[in-house]
This record gives sequence, C-alpha cells and structure tokens, in this order.
Amino acid sequence: MMRRRAIWAIGVGQLVNWGVLFFVFSVLLVPLEETFAAPRWLVAGAFSVSLLVSAFSAPVFGRLADRGQGPAVMLAGGLITGVLFIVWALWPSIWLTYLVWALLGLCMSAILYEPVFVIVGRAFSDPGGRMRAIATVTVMGGLASSVFLPGAAALNDWLGWRGTAILVALIIMVSTLLVRQVAFDDLEWSAQTIRDALLSNADAGSTGRLPRLNRFAMIFAACAIVNSAVASNLVAALIDGGFQPTMAATIAGLFGVTQLPGRLLMTRPTFTPGPIPLIVVSFAFQVAGLIALMLHGTVALVVGVILFAAGAGLTTLARPYWVLHAFGPARAGYANGVIARVQQMARAAGPVAAAAAAGVTGYPVVFAILAVVMVAAIGATTTSTTTR
Repeated sequence: MMRRRAIWAIGVGQLVNWGVLFFVFSVLLVPLEETFAAPRWLVAGAFSVSLLVSAFSAPVFGRLADRGQGPAVMLAGGLITGVLFIVWALWPSIWLTYLVWALLGLCMSAILYEPVFVIVGRAFSDPGGRMRAIATVTVMGGLASSVFLPGAAALNDWLGWRGTAILVALIIMVSTLLVRQVAFDDLEWSAQTIRDALLSNADAGSTGRLPRLNRFAMIFAACAIVNSAVASNLVAALIDGGFQPTMAATIAGLFGVTQLPGRLLMTRPTFTPGPIPLIVVSFAFQVAGLIALMLHGTVALVVGVILFAAGAGLTTLARPYWVLHAFGPARAGYANGVIARVQQMARAAGPVAAAAAAGVTGYPVVFAILAVVMVAAIGATTTSTTTR
C-alpha cells in the first residue's frame, strides 16, 4: 500500500502541475499580447491548441499508465514541461508559443490527473482507501488556482512574463523530482518498457473489451459541457442579472473554494459511499445549483454557485473512483484517457455554445437547458449499473 506521505506528495505535485499548465497562461495572456503585438484571440489560441493535443493524446498516456509506466511518464513529462517553459522564455515569438504549448498539451496528458488516478488506484485494494487517496490528491489539486493565479500575477509584476516562465519552470522541475523521490522512489523507470508499451499491439486498451466505455464517456462529456459553460459564463450571467462587475466576480470567486469541502469529506475513513451514489449526488448538486441560478436575488445566486461548485468538485473525484470500480485498475488508465479526450472536446464547446444561446434566450433559459442535460446524465448513470 502506498504510504500516506506519498499520497500527500503526489497531491502537492498536482497542485504545482495544474498551476503551471492550466493557470499561469491566463495570467500571462495580456503581457504576451503586448510583447507579440498580436490580437488576444491569436495568443489565446495557443492554449486551445494545447487542450486539443491533450485530448487526443490522453488514451496513449492512459495505456502507458495501465502498463505500469505512470511514474516514469510523469517524471519525463514534468521535466520536459520545465524545459519547454525555459525555451519559450529565452526565444519568445508567437509561432514558438504555439509550438511550445502544443508540446505542453502532451505534457498535460502525462502529468495531470489521469496517470495519477491509475497509480493511486492500483496502490489501494479496498475501495474506501482508494477513494480517500483520490480525494486527498484532488483536494490539493483544487488549490492550484488559489495559489498560482495570485502567485503568477505577483511574479509577473516583479520579473515580467519571461522571468515568471523561467521561475515556474524551475518550480515544476524541482516538484517533479521531489515527488519522484518521495512517492516513486521504489518504482523503476525503463525507457525500453515505455517504448514497448507504445508500440504494443496488445488490445488491453480496446473498446471492444470495455463495452460500457462509450456510455461513460458520453455521461462525463455532458457534465464537461455544463461545467465549462457555467464556469466561463458565470460572471457575465451575474452582470446581466444586475450585479456590478466587482460583485459578480466576487460571487463567481466562490466557485473554486466551494469545490473543496465535498472532497475533504471524502477523505474521512467513516464516509465511504459507493461510486454510483457519489456520482448521482454530485450531479444532483449541480442540478440544484443551476435551478438556483435561474432565480433572482443575491441569496439565490450565491446558493446556486455554492451548490453547483460543490457538485463539480465531487464529480472530479467521483469519475476516477467510478471508472476504477467499473473497469478495474488494470484498464482504468486507458478508460480514463478515452473519457478525458471526449471531456476536453466537450469542454471546448461549452463556453461558446452557452454564450451564443444566452444572446438569444438569456441566461435563465440556458441554465434551464443545462439542468435538463444534467438530469439526463443522472438517468444514464443510474441505468449504467444494469446495462452491459
């Protein structure tokens, strides 16, 4: 069984990985726009490319994790991430930004939650211990925005964007090596095994042997569309509802923090729900939050944000818990990779679709439609236990 300090070390590593790969770019967007004298949409497109690359490469890295190479892939991915940030800072240009972030998309698949969930899932034989370990990791990962958004902003004011990029590169490389030492010190890194796994014709990752995988992917794709639609449009929806921009941003700021209590609850040994009840409850919280967001008044909107975010936070840890339960640790990496690919593509569609629909119908109708989508996801989840 994996030591408790190893779980916490992996969690801290995820905090750094998510912070560097997901949140630093948003802080550097305006400085990059000024440096390259390029329109903001063109600069932001580099991050979109990284998400697409991550989506399509996720099953490959999931298969590597299934073959026991998760720690090795994470070590390589973390170090390569640091090197790419340094190259980007030393030779800045718009074309290199696109190239670097396309390669960082591969690193996202290598060092974020997907391989971690497989590693942790295999380390615990009992479902309760497995869920608590996953919850611990996601609690730490959930703090990434709270640490890296203000931290990167302060570094940018002090060092500029190039200095910030070099410093976060050093941070992620040191973090990667520390996690390797604390959590994976007894696991072998074999480049030959990684190469064999990539070139293997074995069908361990075949969807033919995972007949429910497409159903699982569609359920979580629906959830991803809803989550990205709400997260990206929440401030605009609150402003349309009559709030001043500062107040709207303050209320929306509850989104990140209120994802954590549910995850913390899951770390308690006395609280061990099954995967299906957990996923249904997480979806139900999001439905309740969307209904509250359809109403008027500060109290209703604050409650709506809290309920929706709490449900979204539970879904993050419920998905790997459910997948491990359904497919087993031996095939969970590939299954998680396929689901992550569909989720990423769905996540990209949510913001645009919601904003376009709101321009025609208004946000209350959009939230109502999203609530119906989540209710359908609940129905698909409950029937998945009997459908083979």
